[in-house]
Amino acid sequence: MPTDSPPSLPCLSSKERIDLALERAAPRITAFRRHLHQHPELSLKEFATSAWIAQILEGEGIGFRFGSGNRGVIVDVGTLPASGGIALRADCDALPILEENTFPHASGHPGVMHACGHDAHTAMLLGAVIALHHAGAPMPARGIFQPAEEAGDGALGMISDGALNGVSAIIALHVDPNLPTGRAAAVTGPQTASCQDFSVTIHGRGGHAARPHLTIDPVAIAASLITQIYQAVPRHLDSRQAVVVSICQIHAGHASNVIPDTARLDGTIRSLDNESAIAAQEKLELLCRGMAVGSGAGIVPVFERRIPGTVNDPTITGVCAEAAFELFGPDAVLTTGPASLGAEDFADYLQLVPGCMMRLGVKYPDRPVTPLHTPTFDLDETALIHGSRLLLHSLLKLAQPPC
Repeated sequence: MPTDSPPSLPCLSSKERIDLALERAAPRITAFRRHLHQHPELSLKEFATSAWIAQILEGEGIGFRFGSGNRGVIVDVGTLPASGGIALRADCDALPILEENTFPHASGHPGVMHACGHDAHTAMLLGAVIALHHAGAPMPARGIFQPAEEAGDGALGMISDGALNGVSAIIALHVDPNLPTGRAAAVTGPQTASCQDFSVTIHGRGGHAARPHLTIDPVAIAASLITQIYQAVPRHLDSRQAVVVSICQIHAGHASNVIPDTARLDGTIRSLDNESAIAAQEKLELLCRGMAVGSGAGIVPVFERRIPGTVNDPTITGVCAEAAFELFGPDAVLTTGPASLGAEDFADYLQLVPGCMMRLGVKYPDRPVTPLHTPTFDLDETALIHGSRLLLHSLLKLAQPPC
């Protein structure tokens, strides 16, 4: 059943109505996060997650629509203005990690875990949408519950589904386990790197392990190619530009005494500079061609779509920083800092509308840092209400509705 709306009090400001509604929603936000953490789904498989979000919204009397294939949810609270409304985005997919935490809400799906905080992102946005609805929608907004962030194409799918239609700006939060609870970051400019995954398939000639001279050994070629990539790319590119090329998977062979016919490498290129990313790809292609000529193997590199880097808009970020100052205090908010070479497909929205991705501190005060993408990742749930409040206070400042 829908939660009862707070009494209509005309003397309350928009911010006061929102804060009152958030206080009422706070326990549910924690429960939302725990449910999501216990029921994680990988990218491209977020069917139950999307259905559960829809069920919560329907129970609150909030309209919504699914993304393509019933993955992802788009919800409008109020009617977006003709000049364009503000969108709030959260990702909802999990990672292929076997969780090692033992708390009661640990993952119930072995080998799948919310190790990047997307359960918290979704819970905070869900709480914000519910609070905004029950506060009487003093400023309209769109909520985007996005699948497939870890796959790198979820944002594009939601854009194709019309998530940015009628939107003039977009904001989001990402949990930061290195920042203590009660702190946040709103930094202008580059925040994450561009990302381009690639594979290299080496077609050699297999044979007996005792007679390598009769083969074209793809394993030996792969080992040499990896060494050349790690040596040549950093020496070829301007060392003042951050570029990382990492080979993260090697696949070859099925027996210890058989040289296989093929080997495959999978890796990624990360850079804060688009020209450097292109130069790294070109160098890798050149190394593959040279190694093919020298070894006699067929070497085929395949490059995936390059996800752009996330670049926070200065105007939107400045407004979000003001909201964070008011909530946490100026000394608790970072407005400068280095960008990450991690990737984030929130950048795809920013190719079309200006926006800001903030970072929210979720580190327990008395525990060591548990990094993202690890089997012991956890977060301080008292930070969840801060995140919902930061989203809505930023929205309030960006929309500037009359009180």
